[in-house]
Amino acid sequence: MDNPTLKLEKRDAVGGGKAKRLLEKGLVPAVVYGREFGSTPVQVDRSELRKFLRTNGRNAVFKTEFAQEHDLSLIIRNIQYHPVNKEIIHLDFQKVDPQEIVQMEIPVRVTGEEIFTRAGNSVLHQLNTIAVECPAGSIPEYAVADISGLKPGQSFTVADFQFPSGVNVLTDPSKVVITIKGHRPEQASEGERETQIPVPATES
Repeated sequence: MDNPTLKLEKRDAVGGGKAKRLLEKGLVPAVVYGREFGSTPVQVDRSELRKFLRTNGRNAVFKTEFAQEHDLSLIIRNIQYHPVNKEIIHLDFQKVDPQEIVQMEIPVRVTGEEIFTRAGNSVLHQLNTIAVECPAGSIPEYAVADISGLKPGQSFTVADFQFPSGVNVLTDPSKVVITIKGHRPEQASEGERETQIPVPATES
């Protein structure tokens, strides 16, 4: 399958004030870097970026071209978000070969959680990302934690993830990702509590 594409444009405007003006115009400032490739400031249309992320996720290898560079293969190395509105305000793109070994943080996606929430159990999320090492063209979009087979009191650890051959997990395998807590019975309401009626003493 062909790699997706994302249009990038070189930019001359660098610095905090100029970056802010780009954002106001619907453009997101970014930088491209990589082996034998100097750091190059670029910009990307915000709406096109959103569409790309919805369709391909943030770990896909994609193609782009600008200036004299054609068919560059890139990955998103880092995304910076605005602290209040959570809009993307900057990106780092890394030039890669699809077979090049890279290290990436990938998000955890939990499945089977509804089984426990319906039963009144607590599902504690303790790890949101894990680090992997693999060819750039084989980066998983998610680390899927299927907890449907667990019981209250049990945990899902990094060692429980299943990945295709060639994907090596760098995070400590003993780290806990998800813990299932048992159901805590709710206290009876005032109306449900048994009222103790004192029995008058009888004379003998």
